[in-house]
Order: sequence, then structure tokens, then C-alpha cells
Amino acid sequence: MRAVIALCLALSAAPLAAHADPVDPRVALLDRDASHARLWFWTLTVAYSVTAVAQTTLALTLHDPGLRVDAAVGAVTTWLGVGGMVLTPVPRVWRAAEEAHRTGNLDAAIGRAAEAENSARAWYNHVGVAVVAVTAGLVLWIGYDRPLSAALAFGSDLIGGELSILTIPTRAARWRDRPVARWQLAPSLHGVQIVGAW
Repeated sequence: MRAVIALCLALSAAPLAAHADPVDPRVALLDRDASHARLWFWTLTVAYSVTAVAQTTLALTLHDPGLRVDAAVGAVTTWLGVGGMVLTPVPRVWRAAEEAHRTGNLDAAIGRAAEAENSARAWYNHVGVAVVAVTAGLVLWIGYDRPLSAALAFGSDLIGGELSILTIPTRAARWRDRPVARWQLAPSLHGVQIVGAW
């Protein structure tokens, strides 16, 4: 009878123990951020690569000289996009999450992921997108007298580049930079008061 009671107590205590130790919200944040970072990285890398190969193929096979130039300029800008994906610090986001699972140092992992996110969204990335878009537009407009193609190349390169930057995951950066309230006791003329700062 004692064995049955002990077994019943052990089985009933197991769910309590599981609920008593909830998952740290930082672990969930890192996992969601890593998942979003992988999705963002591989989706855009594959999209840029397929588009670059298609434009390169068109530039080499089309017979119309104007369309060949359009495809060649598009291929160059899209290959630059592939290069940007290779150089992006976004893979460090999911590497930080993997390292956090190995070491348990969640705050350091969030810091590294946040730094990678901020670096990937930094001002120089926007400048790079603008330089590529303006250069493509000017080459087509001034170099080949194709103003409509220049406008389309400029617009698509600028919008595509900015959308890729603006969709980079930011969970770790928002967590790290969130306002944190701090409370302390402070002396006053009438005794002691609680002071909050955030």
C-alpha cells in the first residue's frame, strides 16, 4: 500500500515539477529569433540566387541589345544582393541561440544576436542599397539611353533592398534595448520614499 501511495504521489508531483520550472522567456525569444533569422536568410539567398542566374542566362541568350543590357545590369545588381547575403551578420543570430543552448549563457547570447541584428540594419546597409540602385539607374539611363529601364531598375533595386533590410529579425535587439524599471528607496524630507526610474 505504501508503494502505491508513493507512486501516486510521485506521479502527481511530476506535473507540478514540470510547471514549477517554466521555460525561460529568453530561451523562447532566442529560438523564435533564430527561426525567423533562418527563414529570412535562406528565403532571400535562394530568391536572389535564382533571380541572378535567370538574369545572367537572359543576358547571355537574348538577341535584342536593349533587353540584353537590361538583363546584364539586373544580373550584376542581383549578384551584388547575393554577395550581401553572404556577408550579412544574420547567421550569427541563430549561432547565438545554438550557443545559448550549449552553454546556458542566455544574456550573452541575446547580446550577440542583438548586435548582429543591429549591424545588419545599420545605416551603411541602406547607403549600399541606394548606391547600387542609383548606379544601375544611371548606367541604363546615361550609358545606354534607356530611361524607362533605368527607372524600373532603380525602383526595383531600391524597394527590394530596403524590404530585405527592414524584414531582418529584431527580437533580440528589442529585448536587449527594452526599458527596464528600477525601484529604490530614497531619503526625503518626510522620511523615505520609493523612487522608480526607467
